[in-house]
Amino acid sequence: MANAQTQLEINQCAGINLLTARRTLESMLEKIRHAYKSASPEFLTKLDVSQKAWEESVKANMELKYPLEDKCLQYGSVYPMCASGFESRLVLARIEFLREWLNGHEDGDICSGSIIHSYSIQRDCSNIGK
Repeated sequence: MANAQTQLEINQCAGINLLTARRTLESMLEKIRHAYKSASPEFLTKLDVSQKAWEESVKANMELKYPLEDKCLQYGSVYPMCASGFESRLVLARIEFLREWLNGHEDGDICSGSIIHSYSIQRDCSNIGK
């Protein structure tokens, strides 16, 4: 983004940042599914339900932020940059929210709910991506 000089280049960089955030989220979901595959089938179902609901909330929040129909005409040439930046923030917040399931809980965490112990996650995820 630092080297982008035109609005088109800035818009493209913002789009790349969004794509990178989305790929990070997908990778995290894959790792969580792998770590929890033997823990609870109900959890995996609820994770899918949660993810679909989150995707719908992203759409609704994008429409709330930019409600007009012809977005580029109404919001100008900066719209792709602004929309990508806003959506990236939503994706990064989701990543941070899900990080708890990927990190796992420590001994004594009585409110961990569906989050499994960190030892189990480290053991189950050690071979992902190899």
